[in-house]
Amino acid sequence: MIRHIVIIHFTKSSLDYLALLEKTRALMNEIPGIISYQLFRNDSKYVPENIISIGVEIQFKDKHALDVFMEHPKHFEANAIFEKYLSDPPYMVLTHEI
Repeated sequence: MIRHIVIIHFTKSSLDYLALLEKTRALMNEIPGIISYQLFRNDSKYVPENIISIGVEIQFKDKHALDVFMEHPKHFEANAIFEKYLSDPPYMVLTHEI
């Protein structure tokens, strides 16, 4: 199994970024090989004051499923939902086998 974690940083505003990312769930459900898709608010004290940080954890059945996901049109469609709100730097990624 492969775990892919993305910590996404948004420019702080009144927008509910967790709800915005929740809109990507239906698109993720259309991509084969995804075992689970979870969203988490990152409440770490190390998040800068001007940033809202959300964690996305996606588990895949294997490396091939991750490779399919990375090139899948629904992945790009999901990213388009929130890209315009990203801060600089926009995200951090951790992918590892479990």
